[in-house]
Amino acid sequence: MGTIKARNMMERLKVYYGWAKIGNVRKKRALSVMFENEKQGCRSDRGQRVLRTIQDTIIERYQTKEEENEGRKQNRIFTEYSLFLDEKPINGSLDKCLLINSESDRNHVSKAMRDKISEALRKAFLLANPGYKEPNSQLSLHLE
Repeated sequence: MGTIKARNMMERLKVYYGWAKIGNVRKKRALSVMFENEKQGCRSDRGQRVLRTIQDTIIERYQTKEEENEGRKQNRIFTEYSLFLDEKPINGSLDKCLLINSESDRNHVSKAMRDKISEALRKAFLLANPGYKEPNSQLSLHLE
């Protein structure tokens, strides 16, 4: 019974969370979320090399059935979503970036897993950016 479950997990597509690598093509800091669209190309040496070139992967999870069905309709091996740290509405706020990412995952991922993803991304970002401080601007209006 355990081997059947392990085989089913191997057949499922993954989501990779990480920070975009900055270089000649990418000029801005961004949270990068990469969805596999088909297993053969993504998990090959070439697919993994592409993933390592695009982002520093911090944490990964398996896609839900709904996410997999959407991914299989695509004509590429990865689909990427990015949240740019230094653009509106984030304006340099790591907390705001992680909150937006968590909110976008809420229909597919449990609260515990979203917290685990956010914490792993936060630790990796702070390790790579030791002098980072949250901006002092008001990010939202609280009316009482």
